[in-house]
Amino acid sequence: MALHRRLTVRPLVAAVALGTTALAGVAGGAITADQRQDGLSERFVAPGPAAVAASGVHASLSDMVQAVGPSVVQIQVKPAAMVQQSSSPMPYGSDDDELAERLGQLFGFDPRGGGGQQARPSQPQGPQRGALGSGFIVDASGLVITNNHVVDGADRVTVQMSDGREFAGRVLGRDPKIDVAVVRIEGKGRFTPITWGDSDHIRVGDSVFAVGSPFGLGNTVTSGILSARGREIGAGPYDDFLQVDAAINSGNSGGPLFDSAGRVVGVNTAIFSPSGGNVGIGFAIPAKMARQVALQIAQTGHVSRGRIGVSLQDMTPEIASAIGTTVQKGALIAEVDDSGPAARSGIQRGDIVRRFGSTPIDNGRDLARAVASARIGSSVPTQVLRDGRTVSLDLRIANEGTAQS
Repeated sequence: MALHRRLTVRPLVAAVALGTTALAGVAGGAITADQRQDGLSERFVAPGPAAVAASGVHASLSDMVQAVGPSVVQIQVKPAAMVQQSSSPMPYGSDDDELAERLGQLFGFDPRGGGGQQARPSQPQGPQRGALGSGFIVDASGLVITNNHVVDGADRVTVQMSDGREFAGRVLGRDPKIDVAVVRIEGKGRFTPITWGDSDHIRVGDSVFAVGSPFGLGNTVTSGILSARGREIGAGPYDDFLQVDAAINSGNSGGPLFDSAGRVVGVNTAIFSPSGGNVGIGFAIPAKMARQVALQIAQTGHVSRGRIGVSLQDMTPEIASAIGTTVQKGALIAEVDDSGPAARSGIQRGDIVRRFGSTPIDNGRDLARAVASARIGSSVPTQVLRDGRTVSLDLRIANEGTAQS
């Protein structure tokens, strides 16, 4: 069943149709040197040694689960604190309207909000219920990463620890574009942070396990393998999901995906489901992407992104034939904003971007992610193919503003 089928159960991240032109403005915003001075970057950026020894064959996950358990929390959004309601991972792929209606009532949003439109909350029948999801601690001061769609519409949440303690939490900021939010626990004491893993180098077939609160059942562990990398599911311009077969259900949203050594490699956020429940196809935001965004939120309360002012199209054999080239990889510039930084840098419609700085570009998503990691205000050496010849230019990264709640 293809991922591009109609959305029937929809949280708060708007979908785009797969294979269409992406990005009127591509984003950037790397962490600058002065942003690292407060020490938070050490907790957010650098992967560290395993929390549990990784040598040998593990007959049981119990030691690792015990080690990481105190770092995983449950996020509760009370009805009075929220405007929108959704705590489930993003389910894709069901055409059953009756099932969609039941799930919409269960999860608190209108199932008719699919088709690329942002879902609206359904009218409550009886007492209004709050949202519930998962999260994990990334700093001993009490900073928690979760999904944007878990806390969207709320400024205050309740954070429940694995030992049952509850603390008030304040939403510091959110980034709908990759579905990440940061919450600060407002309570005394030191909290146990996770250890970051290396999401860039985890391989298909590697063991993974998830910890979270599916359907409100806290401290639940599921395990499986990494099924695929680089999945595009239509959630946004920066789609680069890890696919896993570990069970992910409503309430797992925002929870951590661990590697076999107990290090976080992803943030569980979406499922593909003909039925609305787990069928063994789940998706996680890569840890590297999540922590870069979360660090900006923790330090500034928002995410700054750059803009180059283009629309992108992946190169395909059909497009290559139509424009008379043998090149079948790269990001095709479909449109250029005449007043944008790309136009001022010399980019033209029909250019095929093959390299951005030191990064080879095979498709539009490659360029989107490369620009997203570039420093705002910088000029990046870029190579494009134009009329069969290579043209080098310096592409200026401008600031489109801030993304927050």
